[in-house]
Amino acid sequence: MDKARVMTALGRTGAISAVRVFRMLVPTSRQSRLMAFAAFNIGLAVIGMGCTDAGRFSPAGAAGGPLPSFAPVVAEVMPAVVNVSAVQRMNKAAAEEPAPLARQMASKFALRDLPPSVFDELLRRLMRPRDRTGGGSGSLVTNIALGSGFLIDPSGYVVTDNHVVENAEKVTIIVQDAMEYPARIIGRDPMTDLALLKIDATQPFSYVHWGNSDSARVGDWVLAIGNPFGLDNTVSSGIISGTGRDIHTGPYDDFLQIDAAMNRGNSGGPTFDLHGNVIGINTAIYSPNGGSVGIGFAIPANRARPVVEQLRAHGKVVRGWLGVQIQAVTLETAQQLGLEKAAGALIVKVGAGSPAAAAGFKPGDVILSIDGQGIRRMRDLAQVVAEMPIGHATSITVWRSKTALSLQPVVGEMPTDPAIAELDLGRKGGRRSEGASNGSSPVSVLLRAI
Repeated sequence: MDKARVMTALGRTGAISAVRVFRMLVPTSRQSRLMAFAAFNIGLAVIGMGCTDAGRFSPAGAAGGPLPSFAPVVAEVMPAVVNVSAVQRMNKAAAEEPAPLARQMASKFALRDLPPSVFDELLRRLMRPRDRTGGGSGSLVTNIALGSGFLIDPSGYVVTDNHVVENAEKVTIIVQDAMEYPARIIGRDPMTDLALLKIDATQPFSYVHWGNSDSARVGDWVLAIGNPFGLDNTVSSGIISGTGRDIHTGPYDDFLQIDAAMNRGNSGGPTFDLHGNVIGINTAIYSPNGGSVGIGFAIPANRARPVVEQLRAHGKVVRGWLGVQIQAVTLETAQQLGLEKAAGALIVKVGAGSPAAAAGFKPGDVILSIDGQGIRRMRDLAQVVAEMPIGHATSITVWRSKTALSLQPVVGEMPTDPAIAELDLGRKGGRRSEGASNGSSPVSVLLRAI
């Protein structure tokens, strides 16, 4: 009697005593008995697992049940997902410059072994294909950016990525029924790569609701819907493969990492949970070849929603500001300063006339908490302060001379001057390729806007 027969018998008996089955099927030879005994133990383990844990991991909620169909969710939300196309006209000299987001990403995730001139040309072709007319430096160049978006209310407000409509002179929205509408740009926020558009029509539009991205867990099923390569609405499924990702594209990086397929044209499209709520806005992918390799990034809904609400109300985003330039606290720095762990944000500069200067902050202080909320990482500070109301008197705990003390600055409004606003956003970093490659390949992974 072989192991397969023992396993089959064990699987079929259910309530029959496993010992009884073993006695029924054990052969007479000593070697066969040993083999059967081993199979018997394995069978017991399988039965035990099946009785206790099988249903716990089944998406259908029952052991051995089929995976659920995503079709009902897709049918409900698909009409609210739109195609976004933006037309730019600029002179050839200006067009030769990479897009701001492309420039930023190129400085962070570079192709290490390529000469800069080669990399710049590659980036232009990948990130900004253009239709050129004429040959002089003053010739006009047409750039057509294709992306995705989604309607958030029946009156026609559409959320998309800022880099899809940046510098656009004409924006067109195509809804699921193939109707085209001209769109107005209500507001853009380059720091979070978000934009709000408006289309007008007599009939109400289908729309979707925001979800709670803070409750999203690694391993949860998600659906990404968009218009990759200009195709009509396309659905891909996957899971959340990471949260709180800092991909070094801006001071407010806090991305969901998604393993659902995303490609060029998915930018601005929504990521849904299985309740049909938007928990993320697709914005970038890691890609060594220009296509999806299964690592995408989405702006969390809980970060995007306040920005969108401000764009809708004011056409711009107003952020809180302290006026300090900061850097991460390393383990070595923490030891030198007498901190128990490497946490907080180290102040390296205090802006003259800033709220921080008025409250008595000094270079070398480490910000540990704001209004009782701990600052674990440097970027936590920028996010927390940015969301505070202007004029809010806050209590900040800092570490100075191996002692914790409290300071009470009044949160100011972030200036529009980039040189001043850079304070609070962390120190400027140089070219970053570390961590993007495992060292075995001469080419690091390229971060691409989609």
